[in-house]
Amino acid sequence: MKLVTRRVLLHDVTLQNFPTGPVVAKVSGSIKKLGEIYQGSMVVLYNRENLHPIAVRKPDENCNYRFLGLNTDLKTFIVAFDQKQQFNAVIQDNVMPK
Repeated sequence: MKLVTRRVLLHDVTLQNFPTGPVVAKVSGSIKKLGEIYQGSMVVLYNRENLHPIAVRKPDENCNYRFLGLNTDLKTFIVAFDQKQQFNAVIQDNVMPK
């Protein structure tokens, strides 16, 4: 695994503070509906401590998603929303970046 470095850009509004530490982790997974891959979704990664969104991803053509460059001490949860609004949102709680 390659070490990832990030540069912080100053901004007027800070939504949340991330803990400092090693930034070499990721969260990844896939989206399925009734066991089959499902294209019509949006995945949001949230900070568990303050409930603010960290990142939003649309799954790739194989319905896989990845959130890269995360802190290993960050506590998160993931919500997958059905953009076609045929199904309820799905939540995966206590997701730890690895």
